[in-house]
Amino acid sequence: MCLSLLCVSTALTAGEPKYGCKRVHGANAQVNPSPRGLPPMVIGDSTVILPIPNLTAVGYSVNARGCRGFREATAVAAKLRCKHRLPHLVLINDYGNGGINSDRIQEALDVLGTSRVLGLVTEYNADTGRPPAPDTDVLFQARKRYPHRIVVLDWVKFSRRHHAAEPKAGAWFLPDLYHPNYTGAAAYAQFLSRALPLARDGRFP
Repeated sequence: MCLSLLCVSTALTAGEPKYGCKRVHGANAQVNPSPRGLPPMVIGDSTVILPIPNLTAVGYSVNARGCRGFREATAVAAKLRCKHRLPHLVLINDYGNGGINSDRIQEALDVLGTSRVLGLVTEYNADTGRPPAPDTDVLFQARKRYPHRIVVLDWVKFSRRHHAAEPKAGAWFLPDLYHPNYTGAAAYAQFLSRALPLARDGRFP
């Protein structure tokens, strides 16, 4: 039964992204790590826009919009489920804008159902660029409560030693210290690829 949540359109992106709040950027996975099912998906905010080519190359489809919050990401997942297009593995990182709480995560789990895996990706603070974003601890609490339904990908911990702004050597971020630069975008996709073994139907953490 479809859930009555807001609809979000998708559009292809190319080249340098604009981090506005209006446009939805989308692209399909170039390879499918789940041959008998749908490729996994990242439903993200503006931090996912620049890495889109990198993410699709490793096997993720992407739906991203600047300023997106967690509840909207859940709505996108609900719409995909109504269309029978929701994959087994869904990654969401959209709490840098507006925060997150246990109720929001429960809503996402309810939309995905018990047969899918929810991946939660940690973020930096969208306003200050400082690590980590407020309420990050909620992600780890949710994983502890649902160890076989939730996987947490700690991007903040992984990228921390490169958390500097270009043109500094080894920097993975733009001057706002929130959005990845091109080097960071490649690293982001490679890091998220660690969850790809969970993309096949029947695989759980």
